[in-house]
Amino acid sequence: MAKETISAKDARNAAAAARAEAKAAEQARERKVRIIGGLVVLLVMGGLLAIPLIAGKNKGPDTNASAAVPLGVTKDTYGVKVGSAWTAPNADKIPLLQIWEDFQCPACAQLEVNSGAAINKLVDAGSVRLELRPTIFLDDKLRGQNVTAGNPDSSKAATMAFGCAVDAGKGKDFHSGVFANQPPTEGQGFSTALLTQLAQKTGITGADLTTFSDCLSNRKYEGWVNNSFDRFSKEGVTSTPSGILNGKELTGEQLFNPDELTKLVLAAGKTSK
Repeated sequence: MAKETISAKDARNAAAAARAEAKAAEQARERKVRIIGGLVVLLVMGGLLAIPLIAGKNKGPDTNASAAVPLGVTKDTYGVKVGSAWTAPNADKIPLLQIWEDFQCPACAQLEVNSGAAINKLVDAGSVRLELRPTIFLDDKLRGQNVTAGNPDSSKAATMAFGCAVDAGKGKDFHSGVFANQPPTEGQGFSTALLTQLAQKTGITGADLTTFSDCLSNRKYEGWVNNSFDRFSKEGVTSTPSGILNGKELTGEQLFNPDELTKLVLAAGKTSK
């Protein structure tokens, strides 16, 4: 092999140095991107959860023990029980997932986008006892905007409609429909017409739609809604959405990650057998 000249060696060394410098710069750029990306994720999660963090400071009305409740709702929690797992022979061994939500809460709508399908899959498989626990703390926060839009107390209105849909056997579908049709502008709220249209879209028609409309216009479940809000306040819930699995509060990362949430629920089922 011919002996390399000094200039050739210098050129090779310079090229190697350039490649090393470029690689170091690329690694530094990737680290920066990862750091910024992580901060963005945290900021997004923080943005989703920051507004509701003051929720637990609201004082709900006192419980009215004589208030009417939707079909299947019991007065120990005032939550809506979803799925066949509640009546299974081994129901006490099936994990209990409770989710606190406000129908005007943007983060709650995002939870439905992120984890709604995964939760419904667990419910349909009988792998979880799902209990939806509604609250209405945003009615106070958004009162001015709701009134201006002509839809006062929209969280309460949507929740009363939810109760009426539960009676019609369409609670789960109506619940998903309300979040899917949450107005893009926070505070715009839900009109009676929109809630009735959502009922129709979920399959509530004919005599059932008449019953639904009467239930909503007569505010049949206002007392139930107030009672659930009272429990929200007294149980010290500090954010919506809040997920509680077998009595243990889930983190936002666990709740918003459908794969992680599924693993946690299935693991809880195995440990309780």
